[in-house]
Amino acid sequence: MTHLPTASLASRSNARVFGTGPRTLLLAHGFCSNKQVYARQVTHFSRSHRTVTYDLAGFGDADPDLWDPRRYATLEGYAHDIVGLIDELDLRRVTFVGGSLSAMTGLMASLARPERFDALVFVGGSPRYLNARHYRGGFEREAVERFYALLDSNEGWTDAVTGLLLNGPLPLALLDIAQAVRGVRPEVARTVARAVFGSDYRHLLERALHPVLIVQTASDAAVPEAVGKYMAALLPDAELTVLPGVGHLPMRTQPELFNRAVEDFLRHRGGWPG
Repeated sequence: MTHLPTASLASRSNARVFGTGPRTLLLAHGFCSNKQVYARQVTHFSRSHRTVTYDLAGFGDADPDLWDPRRYATLEGYAHDIVGLIDELDLRRVTFVGGSLSAMTGLMASLARPERFDALVFVGGSPRYLNARHYRGGFEREAVERFYALLDSNEGWTDAVTGLLLNGPLPLALLDIAQAVRGVRPEVARTVARAVFGSDYRHLLERALHPVLIVQTASDAAVPEAVGKYMAALLPDAELTVLPGVGHLPMRTQPELFNRAVEDFLRHRGGWPG
């Protein structure tokens, strides 16, 4: 594991670098999660790739002072952080793996630094979470407003988020997911939730410059399969893999199947060393 200067963005983002090689996997988690959700991917892929994990501002063990409610009032703030990490760590030949909200921030970063990227993997990602005319994002505005009310009252929102991530009761083996949600400061959750549900990046899909693997479970309460099909149809070079399972975190709940899907994609697209 590489140790980083304490004043750097990477250090303040609790970044860790594992493995070596000419190709990089940059792993970014989603809402109310942390970098530990990718533990099984680090173990698997650091044998062949330089593998980088980090905590998004406001989450996990990122420096609390890194959080800025104005910067992260839109998801562009997190996209700028990805670009900053890539430049600071001099990451090249990057396959960016973005969970949930990080799928679109990764797409934005790849458009800003296309020469640094090889491919993208969207994990439960969505360009728009709200339903619209001729588009099924998965959420009606009334339901989102009720969720905002929970956040504003600071009552019941952690259970709601955990249920959304897992699509059901919390098994003991996944207790860390609930702990990660409970560790998020309410003001962070309120700001980022509004950034997520207020976003609409459908117009960016056709601009993608790199191959994309879209990974979803067969039943994801946050992102219906229709969203994956929508993105696969609009992205210039994409493939959709639907894993037989439930929930929003297949990298954590189905790591073997998830790793195999990513590895197959990288081998097929020439993103595997050797």
